[in-house]
Amino acid sequence: MTDNTERYYKELSLFNHIGNASHRAWNRLTTISNLKDKGRPQDAAGYLDKLDEPGRIGVGLMLMAIRNKGLDTVKAELNRGIE
Repeated sequence: MTDNTERYYKELSLFNHIGNASHRAWNRLTTISNLKDKGRPQDAAGYLDKLDEPGRIGVGLMLMAIRNKGLDTVKAELNRGIE
């Protein structure tokens, strides 16, 4: 889908339908990372720009948590209680 509305940036979901803010930030950060890894830094920047301020802050906080606690710890915290 190539819808550039409030729910998508190009073909990519903004995950606005995810109720949990931490999971939403995780998904967004993963999308940005994947875009950069695929050689699409302009799309990564465009994706981040499409987010509202709380969304950008959430991505930044998630990145800081990963840097401070480590990827495995953050993953474990996010997955607690999910079956």
